[in-house]
Amino acid sequence: MNTIKRYWRIIFPIFFIIVIWIFSSNNGDASASQSTFFANIFGLPNELIRKFAHFILFGALGYSCTSFIKGLHPLTFPKYTQVFYPVIITVVYGALDEVHQLTVMGRNGSISDVFIDALAGLAGVLAYIAFFCFYRIYKSKRQTANAAIELQQEVIEEALQEK
Repeated sequence: MNTIKRYWRIIFPIFFIIVIWIFSSNNGDASASQSTFFANIFGLPNELIRKFAHFILFGALGYSCTSFIKGLHPLTFPKYTQVFYPVIITVVYGALDEVHQLTVMGRNGSISDVFIDALAGLAGVLAYIAFFCFYRIYKSKRQTANAAIELQQEVIEEALQEK
């Protein structure tokens, strides 16, 4: 596998890190108005919308980190690290995000958000693993079906040639 194919997946974790940083950089009023807007749309409490946003963004970060790490050479990252490292990256960045929010006017950091970020990162990793396990099963069945169809076509062609 060439280097470009191995490392292009780093774009997605960097993208989600930047998006999280931008949302965390909003002052308290801007953040409250954003979450209130979505709370009104979905008819849910503002605090639930905030926690859901954490879960979605950090789940996407965990998913994309898993994709990047899985794309690296398998000898460099054995299989257990494909779960361990993305979760650690997500937890560390979640903690840094909460520290960053302490420096933003009108915002505060919360240890419960770090726990939500950790669960979200783990959920993203597990979603990645589940998606690609099902993809491998689908791909395997499709290859088996295609091989069976090709075999039937060969048998039909041989039968037609004999006639």
